Amino acid sequence: MSDSERVIVKIGLDDTDHPEGGCTTYDLNELSRLLTHNIDSAEEIERRLVRLWPFAERRTRGNAALCLLISINPKDIGTLHEILQHWIPEPDYSEIRNASRPAIVVGLGNAPASWYWETVRGYVLLDDRLSSIEASDYRVISRSNSPHGAIGASAAVAWPASDFTWELVAWRHPDRVGSPRVVDAELIESLSVRHPGTFANRDPTTGRCLIAPRTPCPVLYGIRGLSQSSITAAHNDLQASDSIEQSFEFGIHRTNQCSDDHLDYIFVGTVTSEPVIGPGGHVSMTAISGGKNESLVAFKEGGHVNSEVRTMHVGDIISWVGLRSPSGSIHLERVCLVDPVPIIKNRPICCGSSMKSEGKRSLLRCPKCETKRERSWVSMPLRNAGVWAEPPPSHRRHIAKPLSEGLPYVAPLATGFAPSPPK
Repeated sequence: MSDSERVIVKIGLDDTDHPEGGCTTYDLNELSRLLTHNIDSAEEIERRLVRLWPFAERRTRGNAALCLLISINPKDIGTLHEILQHWIPEPDYSEIRNASRPAIVVGLGNAPASWYWETVRGYVLLDDRLSSIEASDYRVISRSNSPHGAIGASAAVAWPASDFTWELVAWRHPDRVGSPRVVDAELIESLSVRHPGTFANRDPTTGRCLIAPRTPCPVLYGIRGLSQSSITAAHNDLQASDSIEQSFEFGIHRTNQCSDDHLDYIFVGTVTSEPVIGPGGHVSMTAISGGKNESLVAFKEGGHVNSEVRTMHVGDIISWVGLRSPSGSIHLERVCLVDPVPIIKNRPICCGSSMKSEGKRSLLRCPKCETKRERSWVSMPLRNAGVWAEPPPSHRRHIAKPLSEGLPYVAPLATGFAPSPPK
């Protein structure tokens, strides 16, 4: 059969898992095997893993949807739809928080790009998305009256895949799911050195392994990298070791991880309030940008971002990126001091303490040695400006673009001046 006699079908899948278990990547793997084994003309082209808006109400920790690209003879599309209709799981009606409402979105050609951008940057109403899908050449397959999975599934088929990385997901043998994973920490520690095309394998600030999940799901580990060859080589390296559990199967996914697609601007503004340290070590302050006074929050887990915000002063010009939460505050993901306001002290130090004033327009006196001197202005050393701060790897969003680890920094649409991160 010639290529001209084939078409490419995009199959989006989401909400087959829940916070307490399951894995949509595993389900997509099962679906791909089912289709290629039962339809002679069906050939898998690619799998895509798409991270979406981190504040979505119905989400697991990574909040990902999947897309499977299948090359097929047009005469077999009816059979493909029949298989999908019989395969789609039943909704979970248990008391589990955010119980699954699985859905497939399937069709040919390019889906509206708005499905992706709306879903990666904000809240989407189910009825609005279902209406949009119904008006398109795509269709929804689900057994639920409220197929929430259609939101993520439609975003996955609409992802333009213009800025991407890769992830190899290895799954455990079904008999081992729920038991402790065997993943040697020392081997993971050296993985980035042995395979420099991979990244986010370990958090150097805590020593925590980042490739193995801590939930009772079927995933053994996920290796992220800049190319398919780099993650495949790293996987083969791990599987050759006796200190790593043997995987049952694995799949390679093109992903929007490290794309910053969830962010639409770099903001530049002036700090209007001193930082306030709240419960748990979280820090908040306000800054004005574009005539609007914004509430900025840096969580304790943000590491360098939290530390940098604590040093801010009223009048500092800063740049930041972050997500607006449902409460209206901005949760900072990166921050940079652009132009610090001078911090002035008018009492020099003598004998380890500040000199005291003897009155208006009078000399300053040391309370210990009684030395006197003219009143003078002493400024603090300039603070480090022009350097971006970001969270440690273990507390960085999957979709956030790191400033380090060899990944390029591509700024979103900027409003005004924003400094470039260091090389």
